[in-house]
Amino acid sequence: MVRLTTGIVTLVLLAASIAGFAVQPPDAHFSEPQVRPSQVFRIEPVAPPPIRSAPPLIRFPVATVRAIPVPEVTIVAETPPAPEATVPPPFIAGDGPWMRGTRVAQTGRVDVYVGLRTFTPEQVAAIAPRLEELLRGNEERFGFQLNRRVSLAFYRPALAPSKDTRGIAYTEEGRAAVFYRPHEDIERALVVASHELAHHLQAQRYGNDAQKRADIILLEGLATWITGPPWLTRYDAGSWKERARQIRDMGIPLRLLGVQRYGDNIAYEVWASFVDFLIERYGMEKLHTLYESGRGREAGSADYRGVYGISLNELAAEWRAWVETD
Repeated sequence: MVRLTTGIVTLVLLAASIAGFAVQPPDAHFSEPQVRPSQVFRIEPVAPPPIRSAPPLIRFPVATVRAIPVPEVTIVAETPPAPEATVPPPFIAGDGPWMRGTRVAQTGRVDVYVGLRTFTPEQVAAIAPRLEELLRGNEERFGFQLNRRVSLAFYRPALAPSKDTRGIAYTEEGRAAVFYRPHEDIERALVVASHELAHHLQAQRYGNDAQKRADIILLEGLATWITGPPWLTRYDAGSWKERARQIRDMGIPLRLLGVQRYGDNIAYEVWASFVDFLIERYGMEKLHTLYESGRGREAGSADYRGVYGISLNELAAEWRAWVETD
């Protein structure tokens, strides 16, 4: 029933549609209707807005330049300091005593000779200026200047007075000699040469008589002390106190008497440390007096009690305690 009703409705609608369509004329009789479009949009002239005056200019405060009076500064060119007056190196005219061998150089106060089968003449000539430098260092430490020319020679060890002798000073004659082989260390030979020159300073400061009878502790200890830094450098030691500690650490007792059994160098260094102590504790003038009081080469022959008021053994004990202090 529903289907039938739907079909009838469909037919009715179809018939109405066909009736609504009329037969259209051919293109030749078709003309468009003249339809005048309505004016939807209209452009009207619009007057521009009135021109306003420009906004006032805003000014921000700015820095102003003011003339500030500046005090007048006068720059004065500094006068360079006058060069310090330099003291000319000491020079003693003439010749030193003659020695065997060939004289290869003359410094301000030293004539330098060289023999056979030791360092070459060229080597010795090259180090001659350093001998003068070492001598000047000795003079500064000792406070006394060499007052006559001396001669110093380099010889082979076979010419030494004993097989262990490396250097010797003939202070009355103004001569000194060191004994080294060609291949040995010339720097060590220089230190020995400086030590022998120190003996010449002693002899000229105290006189030949006092030098002949000087206590060996003071004779060699003071000469080694005068040689100073060049000797200590061999052991990387900064002082004679430090060198004494090194010797103690080697197992060698710090004794002033009998120390030569450990070799001359050890003995000289122990005695130099003792001399250093006497100078630091009691002063240089008392040491000069003690040196001149010697009664022979024997160790301990100087008048220690007369100069210092205590015995050598008591001074030695004070020295050992001093070595232990910083």
